Amino acid sequence: MVNEKGKRKLEFQGESYYWYVKKDMNGIPKIHIISADKKLQLKYYFDKEMIISPAYIKETLQRYFDNTVE
Repeated sequence: MVNEKGKRKLEFQGESYYWYVKKDMNGIPKIHIISADKKLQLKYYFDKEMIISPAYIKETLQRYFDNTVE
């Protein structure tokens, strides 16, 4: 079970995912995406100028799953 504090939740393909943004040691922001069962844990750096929305997180998950199916 994922600790929900400070995280946003979304549904994607019938599964629950949690996501949040945190800066690394160098101050560069990184998106963290975690499945509810913690079997999937993704981390991506992104441009500081980008707006991160639930739609962007869903697109990121879709790209991830599209690349793992091949």
